[in-house]
Amino acid sequence: MDNQDTTRRRGRGSQKVTIKEVADAAGVSMMTVSNVIHDRANVGTELRAYVQSKIQELGYTPNRAAQQLAGVARPHVGLIYTGVTNPFIASVIVGTMKAASRLQVDVSVELAKLDDPKALRNTMLRMEETGIDGFLLPSPIAEFVGSTFKKKALDVPAVAIAPGFPIQGMASVRADERKASLELVSMLVELGHRKIGHLAGPESQSGSMARLQGYKDALTEHGLEPRPEWVVPTVFNFQEGVKAAERLLAQEPGLTAIFAANDTLAASVLAVAHNRGINVPDQLSVVGYDDSPVAEQAWPGLTTIHQDALEMTERAVELLADAVRRWKTNRDGHVNQDVVFPYRMVTRGSVAKAP
Repeated sequence: MDNQDTTRRRGRGSQKVTIKEVADAAGVSMMTVSNVIHDRANVGTELRAYVQSKIQELGYTPNRAAQQLAGVARPHVGLIYTGVTNPFIASVIVGTMKAASRLQVDVSVELAKLDDPKALRNTMLRMEETGIDGFLLPSPIAEFVGSTFKKKALDVPAVAIAPGFPIQGMASVRADERKASLELVSMLVELGHRKIGHLAGPESQSGSMARLQGYKDALTEHGLEPRPEWVVPTVFNFQEGVKAAERLLAQEPGLTAIFAANDTLAASVLAVAHNRGINVPDQLSVVGYDDSPVAEQAWPGLTTIHQDALEMTERAVELLADAVRRWKTNRDGHVNQDVVFPYRMVTRGSVAKAP
């Protein structure tokens, strides 16, 4: 079907014309059409004029861009997350909404899976088509987006929330999780512990890798050799954490301390220790990470690292809103800042001197 057939079938100005049909008619990508619609600078003058002619010819009307002038519209940002319900994601959502209200920013929220790069690209393109000017990407979505768009940078600003390390092509707001983990495990060593296990998080999450590296750094700095059998990887889930803790304590019964990659996994260790008749902290010290509500609710209370996901998220929204406004005015909206927030160790009853 040629362009004239499409125009006759759709009718000028019809909302049924899709961005894909415009892209096919112009022989360009949907991303290029989106860039033209939102008046972004990364499209040449001639190509921009050609795409605009196809938009007019087909009668395509963008849902939002046609209604507001560039540079005047409120920034419209997209928050993408995995749908996992945990304290971190709850803090991200609340922090996003608080900052958006204060900064006059519109927010759209979308779910994404961590195993389908094509679906992720389609989701982000669709969000841009509806007027998204930039993306908020909490870990581990940030890492997944970074790997998915490795060969081609994102065309709009993006800010990662709480990755373990900076991610190429986007700004980040995070804590120094490697250093925090080093300090936490060093505290255990200073209490006399020499056999310290680690329940590690997923390798796909940079925060997990930062915490694992901090654990190894602490042992090495104190003259202790990190042993592979002392580390058991798992996912951030209580039931899976119980299985991992059972495996770790079964294969290494001589451990006197365990550093869990988050508080949920630390709670798993407490449960397994109780079932095995292991007293915490007299026989086994347990530490977590995040200072989530479970750290206070567990018995004994968990010694852990506190980092303020709510404040980090609010700062990420501020960075992104500023980047979007600059993008609309002087075409320079990409942000590469690496904003590192402070953290602190919170000491509770799950730690004691080595037996």
